[in-house]
Amino acid sequence: MQLLRNLINGITHENIARRIAWMYAAFFGILFPTLIASYLLLPEGILRGKHPLISQLELAPTLLTSTLQITGYNLMPLLLIIAANLIAQKSKIVPEKFVPLGYSALWMITLIFALYTGTWSFEVVTAAPPLHERLLRMFNLTQRSGLLELSAYLLAAAASFKATLWFSDGKRIVRSLKPRELHLSRAEVGVLALALVLLCCAALIESRSILQLSQ
Repeated sequence: MQLLRNLINGITHENIARRIAWMYAAFFGILFPTLIASYLLLPEGILRGKHPLISQLELAPTLLTSTLQITGYNLMPLLLIIAANLIAQKSKIVPEKFVPLGYSALWMITLIFALYTGTWSFEVVTAAPPLHERLLRMFNLTQRSGLLELSAYLLAAAASFKATLWFSDGKRIVRSLKPRELHLSRAEVGVLALALVLLCCAALIESRSILQLSQ
């Protein structure tokens, strides 16, 4: 329980560097166990074609256009996270803290990515590598886009932490702010800009990889 208290205090810390560090701790704490469990327990490819948007996405055959398509698609969850951060809910573990709902959206995206990687259910069909390769290849940032994309979402969530307008106790709004009362620090604005850059880089890497496999 103390670990959870430390986690809640960390991801809601005033200092953005502390928030990011604890967010990554939670991120990997969700990613790796879910990926390993899905690899061991679920059939390979079980989720392929199940995503209503990805399964219908048809990419252009040129690098620039397909990169723009992927960037536009990936902007949707990033904007969803930022929008969800407008509302924060009181933590049941640390009652004096309010946790933005955008964090929950980030954990759900992380969970889905872990399940897709663990079951190797990506839409572009390739030979499924063994578990250790699935874990290691994520850190090949010049060839694999997953960790960059998820980092963009994580940084956006952490950077927009102070953009909350409505604070809820789970039943009602107990406090609200006006938009003019919101102020992001230079560091938070800079991290948000970095998130957008990482998202574009991830789209470029993913587009290049898909085009190479389709040739």
